[in-house]
Amino acid sequence: MRQFFESSKVLDCLLFAVVTGSLDRILLDDIIVNIGIIGLGFMGVTHIAGYAKVPGVRVSAVCTENPAVLAGDLSKIGGNIQFDSSLVDISGAQKYSRWQDLVADTNVDAVDICLPTVLHLTVATAALAAGKHVLCEKPMALTEADCERMIEAATAAKRVLMIGQVLRFWPEYMALQEFGSSKRAGALRSVTFVRQCGLPDWSKWLPVESLSGGATLDLLIHDIDQALLLCGMPDRVSAKKLGDGDGIMATLIYPGGPEVRIQGGWFQPGAPLHMSFQAVADRGQVDFGSEGLFFSDTTGTRRKLELSGPDGYQKEVAYFVDCCVKNAEPLLCTPRASADAVKVALRMKQSRSLNGEQIKC
Repeated sequence: MRQFFESSKVLDCLLFAVVTGSLDRILLDDIIVNIGIIGLGFMGVTHIAGYAKVPGVRVSAVCTENPAVLAGDLSKIGGNIQFDSSLVDISGAQKYSRWQDLVADTNVDAVDICLPTVLHLTVATAALAAGKHVLCEKPMALTEADCERMIEAATAAKRVLMIGQVLRFWPEYMALQEFGSSKRAGALRSVTFVRQCGLPDWSKWLPVESLSGGATLDLLIHDIDQALLLCGMPDRVSAKKLGDGDGIMATLIYPGGPEVRIQGGWFQPGAPLHMSFQAVADRGQVDFGSEGLFFSDTTGTRRKLELSGPDGYQKEVAYFVDCCVKNAEPLLCTPRASADAVKVALRMKQSRSLNGEQIKC
């Protein structure tokens, strides 16, 4: 991972070897980090594709209960974003049908968990106890208590725990955060996030609320995390049902502003994924949608902002690997922040069930 190191490269290599107990596998001019992926649905294979672009990383083990996928047939894996599964090769990885066996693999340095949310706590804490670093897909867990248990397990094990809040690494959303934090256009006055798609019929577990937490926890957790990163923890939330599916329209209430709204969910089967945001400040605004990212100012000028570089998934897994190598807290995406997003999502669901009653955060 040459891009992650400067003059202290040799020292970092040796420190990483001590932390992982893998000194016999370390070459001083190159580091190999062995990743084990548990869960080979859409997100699992997406992460594999991301790791393939990060120097010094090897997906050395994979796990799924699906024998066809384990044999290499990824053709039926579906998701709400187009993905060419033919670009993913797992032929060289050790194959497991039980996650416990992958966690016990001494050749695995870090575990990437892409399983139903109901399993996150069990698998993450077991992996951490086994001395593995952990990247766990969002949302962190189904309850606040489970989030706390995961954080406690990472602290006790002295290992990295990071949750896959990929929008923190997505170029357009990074631009939104820069717009808000820099205050170049003045104070932020309002933000609106929208995220919606059809009922996820590509997955049997996602529509089951006891397994996934439903659309607010599984889908809108992205926008909740962005709102908290941009504006901090709200004082209260208020939410109502939106549409006939698992939809929600919520307001995050900050005394003195800004006005923050989040809406969307799962609606008619087959409806495409739509995501957008609009942030308005005193002297300008940014908005993002299907046509791209735009900036407008008080003169009436509106220009498209062209962004380039690796996609968010690649940047996310590369950052996770960097934290593993340094055994450092993932400051760009802390587990505490991910736990806060779960807390707000649960408050939103509670308010929706009470037809908009304001709930304290």
